[in-house]
Amino acid sequence: MILWLACSTPDATDALHAPEETAAPEPSGETGDTALRTDLTVAVTLDGQPVADVVVMQAGASSHVTTDGTGVAELTLDPEVPGERFVVASHPEARQGWDYVPSTGDLSLALSRYDTSDNADYSFDPPGVDGTLTGSPTTDYCGHCHKPFIEEFVTSMHNDAASDVQVQDLYAGVATSRDEASCESVGGAWRTGLEPGTRAALERCYVGHGVLPDLNESCGESTPCDAVATAFGGCADCHAPGIDGELGGRDLLEATGTSFDHGVHCDVCHKVESIDTDGAPGVGGWLRLLRPSEKSPTPAFDYLPLTFCPSHDSPNVRMGCVQRDHFQEAGFCGGCHQLDQGALVPGASLDEARWPEGTLPVHSTYAEWLAGPYADAAACQSCHMPPAPELQNSLDLGDSLEGEPGYVNGVARDPGTVRHHYWPGAWHPDSALLDLAAQVEVEVEQGDELLVAVTTKNIGPGHALPTGEPLRHLVLTVSAACGGEPLEATGGDVVWDVGGGERRAAGDDWQIWPAAAVGDVLTVVSVSGWHDYTGHGRFGDGSFSEEERGLPDEDLVGSSTITSVDDDGRVELDAELPEGDAIYRSEAWSAPADGQTSLDRAGQPGFAFARVLVDEQGERMVPHHRATDVAVDNRLLPMHDWTSEHRFEGGCDDPSVEAALLYRRWPSALAEQRGWEATDRLMAVGVR
Repeated sequence: MILWLACSTPDATDALHAPEETAAPEPSGETGDTALRTDLTVAVTLDGQPVADVVVMQAGASSHVTTDGTGVAELTLDPEVPGERFVVASHPEARQGWDYVPSTGDLSLALSRYDTSDNADYSFDPPGVDGTLTGSPTTDYCGHCHKPFIEEFVTSMHNDAASDVQVQDLYAGVATSRDEASCESVGGAWRTGLEPGTRAALERCYVGHGVLPDLNESCGESTPCDAVATAFGGCADCHAPGIDGELGGRDLLEATGTSFDHGVHCDVCHKVESIDTDGAPGVGGWLRLLRPSEKSPTPAFDYLPLTFCPSHDSPNVRMGCVQRDHFQEAGFCGGCHQLDQGALVPGASLDEARWPEGTLPVHSTYAEWLAGPYADAAACQSCHMPPAPELQNSLDLGDSLEGEPGYVNGVARDPGTVRHHYWPGAWHPDSALLDLAAQVEVEVEQGDELLVAVTTKNIGPGHALPTGEPLRHLVLTVSAACGGEPLEATGGDVVWDVGGGERRAAGDDWQIWPAAAVGDVLTVVSVSGWHDYTGHGRFGDGSFSEEERGLPDEDLVGSSTITSVDDDGRVELDAELPEGDAIYRSEAWSAPADGQTSLDRAGQPGFAFARVLVDEQGERMVPHHRATDVAVDNRLLPMHDWTSEHRFEGGCDDPSVEAALLYRRWPSALAEQRGWEATDRLMAVGVR
């Protein structure tokens, strides 16, 4: 049997509308001239009994009615709806039922409740890409029909959620891109572990922090944890939620095949029956999946198809659709974009005075949106699943399938109703969201010194900038020139330590810098208290004092350039260092550019915006599985701004000033250790 015939011919698939032991009503097949008919009485039963509040609609129409207490609805038909005329009944406990509009008489639709027990024996359907899509006659793949969505999905971060190199590196504590020689050069150990995606034996570079070695005390120091770990940190619950079998608490290295290659894919999201915002992230509880349990009466499928969908009029039997509103709600996205986490590393603990609820805000995009100005106006999907007016429906009529709108091809949707499925974000190649997120304004006052005020604004998103993974951060650089000649900075705010480089306090040795190179700059700063800023949650609700919000007020005192470094790391400078409270080592200043390799810029004129996680040992900007505190969270909240002040030497009547805001995915030191590419995205520029 060709499966396409099974889904395209109503009388071949009517048995799939109900469990095997239940006889399903056959569609009438009356597709004659009903164009003049405008009124129709529809009676609906659920498990053989009349049922109230069932949505009844003409497929493709813009409105619906509901059944009354006797299970009857009076439906007005719209003659302008293109294609086949058929009626759908939609109830939250049953797959959608349908039939063609009869030429005369009333219409009866019989629904049957689906089994509400989740089936761990179900195998998730693959999206269907590459060779499984082109020319394939089988509906085993979503891409057989939903080609436009699949072509977008494979470009998305959701597709790469499990196979992402950085995710896998931080999970196992490895540096995938390093060979044995470079592994040893960064202090790593070359050992045999498991290859992500295949679980085959593979020589890997084990170095630095990782979920498995940090959370499992029985392994990690001398042997890899890849095959023996018992604590997994919940990573797979969001990064590989479609691992077949038991849901929740799985090892990310169990992800193979579809669950590895396609991460958060179609059949995972569309198996979400409900959401529980009090549950653990992902399929650990927040996203409650329901996989079909009823055996199929036809060899076309192992189980009766069951899919949760945004529309009330998608009754194609291959889908087995049950409508759910949560696909248009931010709470659905919050399932994986909200993580409040306790201390995970054995023996570590949180400060109960700072975190009385026993959790840290690690990923808080959903909570930021919920507390922001767009909570009542625009859900996540408004920006991250933008309308696709070029698509007539999720099949794109006339492209994936030929023929008019109808039961097989789907109905024609209003322009903008269908939404894109590539989830544009900061690093999507076709996304302009990052370019529209922030604004930088520069004001200048000229006197004995050039006084510069730079205001950085979050003008776009309904969440903080940056949001999501706490390793992400923003760096603001500020420079001044006269006639193209740089002006020396004489004071003002600087890029603090997340900008990359080294920071030492006044009592430390300022003469020996083993990691330094000729041309690096040493910048001395004075510290005068703490910045008063408004951050997310406890960093903005009055719970913490300025000192507890942890951002020192550092003012540039002066700087010197390293002219030589001996074998012991002792440096010579082009000028004597001034006195101060702390010192930074950064790379030589250069004008920022989009796509440029990230430079260590701490201590340079500018600022930074970040959520800084620290571990039990006080290490800053650690991967979130190690976190025991949030030291700083000065990220820019929606519609909030921050003004930094800077001073430069005077030099001419018409100086130029440029301020550039850079987006970074991870700290440069972490990128260096793991061999990752570290580049800057230029978000916004202000000039004066």
